[in-house]
Amino acid sequence: IAALNIALAAARDGARVLLIDADHKARALSNKVSHFGRSEPSRLGWLSIGSKASRAIQTANGISILPGVTATDAKASDAIRKAVAQARAAGGHDLVILDGPATPWSLADRKLLDIADGLVAILPVHLDINDSMEDILTALGDAERKLMGVILNELNPTAVHHQRDKQYA
Repeated sequence: IAALNIALAAARDGARVLLIDADHKARALSNKVSHFGRSEPSRLGWLSIGSKASRAIQTANGISILPGVTATDAKASDAIRKAVAQARAAGGHDLVILDGPATPWSLADRKLLDIADGLVAILPVHLDINDSMEDILTALGDAERKLMGVILNELNPTAVHHQRDKQYA
C-alpha cells in the first residue's frame, strides 16, 4: 500500500512511474493487479531481459506495474535489476519503485539495495519501533545511508500472512 501511494503521488504530480513487484515470495502487488492486464507472461517471464515495457500493466492512474516473477532469489533479483536497468536506459520512466522484498534479505535481495537511490521502511505498529529500527539499520549495513524515511503501518490485515509480520524496506 505504501509503495502504491508513493507511486500514485508521483504520478499525480506528472511523473511517469514504473512500480515493480520485488517481493518474489509473497507477490502481494502482483496478486492484486494480475487480473487487470495481460495475465500470461511470455515464455521468458515478466521481468526477463527479453521482455519489453509493454509487459507492464498500465493503470488508469498513469502508473505502469511490472508483476514479479516466481523464481529463485538469485534469478528474481537478476530479472529485477535488468528491468530497472532497462527502464533507466530507455528513459520512459521518471521514477522506478520497487515494492519489497521483506526482511530478512537473502544475498540476492541485498543486491537490489545496491541499485536503489533511496529506501523507505514500513513498520507495523504492533512491533516495538525502537527494536525494529535497530534491526532495519543493522540489516541495511552500508545501505543505511539510503534510508529516506519510515512509514508506520496501522492497517490490520484481513488475512494473516507470515510475511505481514516482517519489516519491509
